[in-house]
Amino acid sequence: MLTSADYREMADRSAQLAIASPAPSVAEALLALALHYMTQAASRGSSTSPQQWQSQSPLQGFGD
Repeated sequence: MLTSADYREMADRSAQLAIASPAPSVAEALLALALHYMTQAASRGSSTSPQQWQSQSPLQGFGD
């Protein structure tokens, strides 16, 4: 079974791929996947608070 840390790592990877994707539809799908993984991490008792997650998020500046 995957842990909250596993889901956070998959969310990070998905978000990084989304940022690097030149195709908007692919980026959108990857961001949706990252959000799903973040939700899974939170439901499994993530030790990182949402405020800490936000400050660590590779999504900051996305689309700038």
